[in-house]
Amino acid sequence: MLQILDSISEGGRAGKPNEDAFGHTDTHAWVIDGATGVADSELLAGASDARWLSHGVSEHFAQQVARFGSDLKGLTRSAIETMRGRFDREAIRAPNGRYELPSAAMILVHDDGSALHIANFADCRLLLLGDDGRFADYTERHGDRSPKSKARTAALLEKVGPDGDPFVLPEIMTYLRKARSYQNRADGYWILGLDPEAVEHMPQWTVPLTTPVTGLLMSDGFASLTYDYKQLTPVELITKARDEGLGAVVEAIRKFEREDDPQMKIYPRFKGSDDATALLFRAAPV
Repeated sequence: MLQILDSISEGGRAGKPNEDAFGHTDTHAWVIDGATGVADSELLAGASDARWLSHGVSEHFAQQVARFGSDLKGLTRSAIETMRGRFDREAIRAPNGRYELPSAAMILVHDDGSALHIANFADCRLLLLGDDGRFADYTERHGDRSPKSKARTAALLEKVGPDGDPFVLPEIMTYLRKARSYQNRADGYWILGLDPEAVEHMPQWTVPLTTPVTGLLMSDGFASLTYDYKQLTPVELITKARDEGLGAVVEAIRKFEREDDPQMKIYPRFKGSDDATALLFRAAPV
């Protein structure tokens, strides 16, 4: 059984919807990070297509986890198929290309009493710290954090004036739309979206529960303090979350973004502040 210790979900930008979602039951917990859209207009009614997807999948998980148990592939496929049906019924216009389709990163965990079952898309992640001191990090490797990718982002940001919006610059939008066009393709990358085939490529792990563990599920906006901004090691991040609370981590993230790197030079990024969502839990063998 999962014991939820803390949770947080804070939007990154004033006036913009928080496109993260999260949820939990006694046996399952998840964080979903909707990918901010790069279309000229939304495909669906509401605050954003990314929020529509992340919150829709989260609601489906909450309703269906008891049915699927440790079958995380079946649960995720069910969610995708449900959202695909909803999209076909609710879309207010046809997409102009694959880059317009809503997508999201995800981390999902199930505790069956003897093991943790983990499923993941993209750069949401799970950190586990055992009471015996053993540490593990579960996520899909993500190319956006390679030196080449960061250098390309920095070069594009040079074209944005002081206090400018990167998402209105044609070169940046062309770059983002090209990248997003490779979602859920054999020659691209697989992600939570509207294509059930992605489930066949979803990374999964099974971790035996031999000792009590503390777990930290998080979106990349929350993980940024470690994996982007290099302010804490992964072990220091989960320890801070456990000892000081998730709010203290978000405060440290916003301090770096707003005081230490407001011009996005230390860590090049298109969004000065991203949505930050996390769940902290305990699990123990039974």
